[in-house]
Amino acid sequence: MQVLARPLRWSTVTDMTDMTDMTATPHAVPPTPDSLVLGRYRLVDRVGDGAGTSFWRALDERLRRPVGLRLMPLDHPRVDALRAAAVEASLVTDRRAVPVLDIVDDAATGHLVVITEWIVATPFGRFLAQRGGDPLPAGQAAVVALEVARFLAAAEDAGVAHARIRPNAVMLTDTGEVRVSGLGVDRVLFGVQPDVEPGRADVHGVGAILFAGLTGRWPGPDPVPDLALVATLDHGRAPWPSRVVAEVPADLDRIVARSLVTTTPPKGDPAFTEIGQVVVALAAAVGPEPIRSAPLRSRTALRVGSVAVGAAAAVGLGALGLSLVLGAGSGALTSVRPAPGSSSALPSTVGAAPTSAGERVIPVVSVRDFDPFGDTQEENPRLAPLAIDDNPSTAWRTVRYRSADLSGKPGVGLLLDLGAPRPVSVVELRLVGNGTDLSLRSSDDPTVAPERFRSMAEVTGAGGSLVLRVPSPVTTRYLLVWLTQLPSEDGSYQGGVSDVIVRG
Repeated sequence: MQVLARPLRWSTVTDMTDMTDMTATPHAVPPTPDSLVLGRYRLVDRVGDGAGTSFWRALDERLRRPVGLRLMPLDHPRVDALRAAAVEASLVTDRRAVPVLDIVDDAATGHLVVITEWIVATPFGRFLAQRGGDPLPAGQAAVVALEVARFLAAAEDAGVAHARIRPNAVMLTDTGEVRVSGLGVDRVLFGVQPDVEPGRADVHGVGAILFAGLTGRWPGPDPVPDLALVATLDHGRAPWPSRVVAEVPADLDRIVARSLVTTTPPKGDPAFTEIGQVVVALAAAVGPEPIRSAPLRSRTALRVGSVAVGAAAAVGLGALGLSLVLGAGSGALTSVRPAPGSSSALPSTVGAAPTSAGERVIPVVSVRDFDPFGDTQEENPRLAPLAIDDNPSTAWRTVRYRSADLSGKPGVGLLLDLGAPRPVSVVELRLVGNGTDLSLRSSDDPTVAPERFRSMAEVTGAGGSLVLRVPSPVTTRYLLVWLTQLPSEDGSYQGGVSDVIVRG
C-alpha cells in the first residue's frame, strides 16, 4: 500500500501472484467481519450500507487504532465519481472535517477503499431527538450552526461543496467539537439536497441545522431520521422558526429565513447566496465573546449505537449535561453528567482550560491506585506516580480486562492526595485511549467505599483529553478518578491516566 501525502491520489494494490490480465476489473469479494483489507485493516463492525457501498469500523493493525472504511465494488458505475469525491474531500484540512486518510483500489478484494478517521461522536439529529422535541437554547443552536458554516466556508475555499448537510452529517464529539462528515462523498452517493446549485445547498443546510436547533424540527424539503418534519405553509413553504416556537431571537429568525430555499426571506433582505454571508451573519449573532449557556438535558437517558456515516456514536450526549463554549473559531461540547441530586455542580468541558483570575495549580502530594473490589486490591501500583509526573507520554494503566465493564468489577481508579482540604475548581485529565466512562469524586476520608465519595462529575465516552470545571469550588483533600468502562485495546480492554492537573 502506498502512503500518500495531501492532496491524496488514489493508488492500486494488486495481488502479484496473478498478473495474467491487468486490464480486467476484479470481481468484488463480499466483505465480512474479521476480513483483512489491504493487509492492514481488520473489519470489525458493518456500520451501514447505501448507494452501493458498505461502511465499516475497522482496526488499523499497523497503527493499532480504529478507522472507518467505505467499500465500493470496482465495477460499480459510480466508483469513479466516488473516488474523485474522496480525493476532493482530502483537500480540506479544516479541523471540523472527518479526515480522509487514504484512497486505494484494492484488486485483491475488488473494491475501492476509502479510509477515514474514526470519530467517537453523536449525530446532531440523534442528540435533538433525545431531548424529546425540546429545542436548544438559542445561543447554543447558533454556535453549532456557526461551526458548520465555518467548515463549509473552508471547504468552499478548497473548491469543494458538501451539498447534503443533514442532521446526521453533523457530529458532536465527546471532546467538545462539531465535526462534519460526508464531504463530497454524500453528494455523489445520495445526491444534492435540496436540489439546487451545490453552494446554495450548503447555505440551505446551515439554515436547516439552525432551524432544527431552534425548534427541534427539520424544515425539509425531505424527511430525515430522528426528527419530525415541520408542518409546511401554503405551497410547501417552511415557516420561520418563530412561527414554530416562542422566544426565537429576531436575528437568528431572519438568518434562517434568508438561508432556507423553502422559506420566504424577510422584506428588504435578500436570500443568502454564499456560505460566507451566512458565516458573517451568524458570527455577528454569536458575538465576539464566548457564549456560556445553561446545561442541556434530555428527558431520557439512552446509549446510542454506531451510526452509518463517517463516525461512531459512543454515547447519546442528549442524556448528559451539555455546555457550549465558543470563541473565535473554536467550540466545545460537554459529555458530562451533573453530580446526582445537584444541578449546580455541573462541570464544563472545553478544549483548553481557561484560567480564571486567582486560579492556581494545586500540587498533588501523592497518588495511589484504588482497587477495593479486586482480588489483590492493587491495580498496577508502581505505575500510579506516572499520572502526576508532568509527562503525558507516561501513564498509569489498568490491567487488561476481557470486557469494557472491567469484567463485571464496579470500577478502579486513582486516589489523589492534595495534602490538606483545598478548594478545587478545575481538574484536567489526559486519558489512555478513547471511550472511557469515569467519575470524578471527592472525600476527606480516603478509607470510605467509592460510593461514599461525593460525585463531582460523571463522564461517558471520554476521549484522550478532558477538562472538568465546577461552577463553585469543592473543598476536599482527596480526589478519586474512578473508571467504570474501558476503551478497547488490542483485543482486550484497558484504560488509564497519563496526566492530572488540579486547579483551585
